[in-house]
Amino acid sequence: MNKLHYLIVALVLVCGLCHAQNELPTISADRPGALTGTDVMPLNKVQWETGMGFESTKGEPNIFALNNTLLRFGLFESAEIRLGANVLMLNEGQGAAPTIGMTPLTFGIKTKFFEGRGFLPSVALLAELQSPHIGTKEWLPSHLTPTLHLLFDHTVTNWLGIGYNVGTEWEIESGTAATFLGFGLYFTISEQIGSFVETYNYIRPEEGNQYLTQFGFTWLVSRRVQLDLAADLDFQNLGKFYAISGGVAWLIN
Repeated sequence: MNKLHYLIVALVLVCGLCHAQNELPTISADRPGALTGTDVMPLNKVQWETGMGFESTKGEPNIFALNNTLLRFGLFESAEIRLGANVLMLNEGQGAAPTIGMTPLTFGIKTKFFEGRGFLPSVALLAELQSPHIGTKEWLPSHLTPTLHLLFDHTVTNWLGIGYNVGTEWEIESGTAATFLGFGLYFTISEQIGSFVETYNYIRPEEGNQYLTQFGFTWLVSRRVQLDLAADLDFQNLGKFYAISGGVAWLIN
């Protein structure tokens, strides 16, 4: 699986470089980052966003994201449909065999209903639902697990943008709702290189809150292809949690 993944990524890069001169809108990816931007796919355009990663939480199995994939399709001028899934490997350690499986398939729609003007931000709504039927059996939800996020973007200068998300996520294991709050700063270093830092927080009154930070870089290889690298930390509990990830986004047509 790993070799196949690397081959697919290589083909993506080659195809993207070959078609960079086509008259297409510049790619706008929803990865990396825990927050989601307000941009939607242009009408009838398809984008593939994929990557790999590693997550470590003290006292819990290490998680290797062998593949996380998001497909986005421009359904209307102001709306896109989305399809996502992750292939994970859980490593219990102490000689135990790793567990490999696919998380529930996620269906979603993102709608942009206001384009920012002046001091007013762009506004969009993201709604997603995890399938109780498609995925590794042991990881499928036994109840509805929707996600609703209200998304905001604001361009401050030609080198600085801000974004913020607020929403609710129903969790697979407990079935309870967690409030999601996120805020991000996005920096344009050059025409091709960008960087960002985000704080994203899960408010769970019954299970305890979680406050995390992600930072990273993006490289716009061409109008069609963007590479990324990111890391996550819990600054309130350094050494308890960290994650690293990298990936690619490809505007296919």
